Amino acid sequence: MVHVIKCTAQVAFSASLVNTSLEWRFQGPHDTNARLVFEKVTTNNGNGYNANTGIFSAPIKGLYYIRFTGMTGNSKSMHAALMKNGENMFVVQNTVGPHSSTSNGMTLVLEQDDRLWITLLKNSSIFDQGRLSTFTGFLIFPMSRA
Repeated sequence: MVHVIKCTAQVAFSASLVNTSLEWRFQGPHDTNARLVFEKVTTNNGNGYNANTGIFSAPIKGLYYIRFTGMTGNSKSMHAALMKNGENMFVVQNTVGPHSSTSNGMTLVLEQDDRLWITLLKNSSIFDQGRLSTFTGFLIFPMSRA
């Protein structure tokens, strides 16, 4: 039996770490892991991304594409992880030096209300100045609950 799902859902978000393009802002290094809050929301179709917490909550079940790009801060290393409900999905690492970047992305099947966020791992740093470090995702297609 083939199930046909009519795709009417439009879910996409994109946010950068800081809400200004005028200042360079550095975060870290910290003694513990720290969830990053991406303040500058460019896109938030479906209202799944919360700029106060840094968490994306899937509004519907589906296949999503998620991407994170980060600029290494003054610690000369950046290690950050995409977390799904507390489980590590992927890590980005960069030890080239300050002001270099790294990126990673993947597709994930998310249930409704699954939560995603980026964690900056301890002893790492990140910086942004107007959309250099970004957290992005979008719904590729919805999936039935069955």
